[in-house]
Amino acid sequence: MIYLTYYKNQLQLKIHINYRLIGITSIILFLTLHSTTDADESKVHFLDPIHQYDEIEPNDPFSKIRKKLEKSEMNSFSNSPNKYLAFLLKELSISIHSQLLVFSTTSLQLSKISPQNPRAIYFSDDVYVGYVPGGQIEVIGIDPQLGAIPYIFNIPTNKDSEHPLIHRSSRCMNCHASQDIGGIPGLLISSVVPGPGGGTIDRFRKDLTGHEIQFNDRFGGWHITGHNPFTQSWANHSGVMENGQIKRIKNPPGAKFKWDKYITNSSNLIAHLLLEHQVGFTNRCIEINYKFRELTNKQNLTSKNISLSNFLEKNSDELLSYLLFKNEAKLPPDTKFGNPTFISDFETKQTALGVSNGLRKLNLKNRLLENRCSYMICSNSFLGLPEQFKNLLLRKLKIILESKNEINLFSYLSNPEKENILRILSRSFYGFSNI
Repeated sequence: MIYLTYYKNQLQLKIHINYRLIGITSIILFLTLHSTTDADESKVHFLDPIHQYDEIEPNDPFSKIRKKLEKSEMNSFSNSPNKYLAFLLKELSISIHSQLLVFSTTSLQLSKISPQNPRAIYFSDDVYVGYVPGGQIEVIGIDPQLGAIPYIFNIPTNKDSEHPLIHRSSRCMNCHASQDIGGIPGLLISSVVPGPGGGTIDRFRKDLTGHEIQFNDRFGGWHITGHNPFTQSWANHSGVMENGQIKRIKNPPGAKFKWDKYITNSSNLIAHLLLEHQVGFTNRCIEINYKFRELTNKQNLTSKNISLSNFLEKNSDELLSYLLFKNEAKLPPDTKFGNPTFISDFETKQTALGVSNGLRKLNLKNRLLENRCSYMICSNSFLGLPEQFKNLLLRKLKIILESKNEINLFSYLSNPEKENILRILSRSFYGFSNI
C-alpha cells in the first residue's frame, strides 16, 4: 500500500492506492474518515459574540427585497391573501407549485394550524415561506455566513395604506436554533404522529434530517397529494390513543379543508423529497460554519492546529458523502410522480449567478437526482463555507470525479455519471476547473 499525502496550509489529503496485480491493475481510492474531536461534539452557541448573529446586517434573499415590499402599493391586492402570497413568491423566485401542506402544530403559529387549516410551505434553494390561512407570513432566508434568518409579518389588507411592518423574529429561534439541530440557526422539518387537532402524540427521527432518512419515518403530519407509495408512513393520517395504542385515522388532503384557501391544490411528494434533502444539506453547512468559527476563535494556536486539521478532514468527508448521496434512501420501483409543472420549474431554475444548473435534472426512478451531486453546491449555505474547508472538499470531489477507477466509498457512481457531474461543475461552478 502506497500513501500519497498532499500538504498545503497544514491540511492533509490522503489518497490510499492499492495495486493488485492479478492479470489487471485495479486502483482503489478512498477517503480516510477521522475520529471525532471534542469540538465536533459540542453544541453551537449561535449568539456568541464571535458569530455576530444579531449584529451583522443579513444578506439573505428576503433581506434583498424587504425594502421593496415595504414600499409596495397595497391597494393592488384587494384584500386577497392568495393574491399577495403569489406576488411575494414571484418576487422571491419561488414556484407556487412547491407548495406543501402540514397539519401538525409544529410552528410558531400553532394555535392557527390544524387538520382543518393546514400550514402551507413554499421554497427555493435559499428561502422558505410559510403561510397559515388567517395567520401571518413567515419567511426564512439563508445568509451565507449567519445561516437561517427568520422574518414574520401580517398579510396586507384593504385597510392598509402601507405594507405591514416586517419583523426579524427572535421567537422563531426557540425552535430554529434548538438543541435538536445542534444549536445552530437552521431549518426544521419534523415528522410526527399528529392527534385529531394536530398536536403531537409521537415523534420520528427527532434530530435527524436529510435524504438518508427512511421514508416510513418521514411525512408524519404532512399531506401528500396524488400517488403515495409510502403507505406505512403517517402521511395523510392522524392518530388517537385507544387502550394504550395509537390508532391510525385517515385524513385525505382536502377532506377537512377547502382548497380555495391555498394558491394551488397540491402537496406533492417530489417537493417533499427535495425539501428533506435541502434541509439536511443546509443544516450541515451552517453547523460547519459555526463550529469552524468557534474552533478557530477559542483555542490557543497549538491545539487549534491539531483540532482544526481533524475537524476539516472529518467534516469535509461527511459533507462530501452527503453531497454525493452516498446513503440516499432508495425510491421504490414504479413510483408514480405527478406535478409536471413543479418538475419543470425546478429543473429549469437558474443559480444566483444566472447560469443553468445541470445538476437539477431529476431521476425519480430509484433515486432523486439523475446525477448524484447535489444542486445545493450552488446554494448560499455551501458558498458561505470557510474557504479553507470548501477548497479541501472541492479538491477531494474533483479527485473522485476524475478517477476512472472504482473508489471505495463511492463505487455506486459509474464513470459516465462522474463524467457528467464533472462536466456540469466545470461549466456552471465558478473556478472548479482550476481547483
